[in-house]
Amino acid sequence: MPIAKSTLETFVSPEELKEVILDFEKYPEFMDEVTKVEVLERSDSSITAKFHVHVAFAGFDLKSTYTTKYAITDDTVSWELVESTDISKMNGKWVFTETEDGECKADYEAELETNMAIPPEVQAAFVEESLPKLMEAFRDRAEDM
Repeated sequence: MPIAKSTLETFVSPEELKEVILDFEKYPEFMDEVTKVEVLERSDSSITAKFHVHVAFAGFDLKSTYTTKYAITDDTVSWELVESTDISKMNGKWVFTETEDGECKADYEAELETNMAIPPEVQAAFVEESLPKLMEAFRDRAEDM
């Protein structure tokens, strides 16, 4: 699957947005497809989390569980897949930049490949539709905090 890219601009600081992104246990509160997140390991520089998701799109109703490891620096959160029966590849990153007025510009990039029997054009349509919603969910959550 092609790499999905987007840029998010928000009124909060990069640190505030990063806090929302790293608060995985709260994802079910503002992301409909995430039903549960378990943080398995946490340190200042990395987090390993297990996600439980349920996605309904284009006649497909999918439930999946996957584990992802995140690496954290001052201006970047990157991740890669640790384990999944449905996903064969998943990696990506957020890069945070503080604007002149103290707000945040965040560049998002992710790549996902699945083992599921879903046509590539349906997967691409899902990404095209869901990526803007993902950006809005993070922006709204950060700005509402």
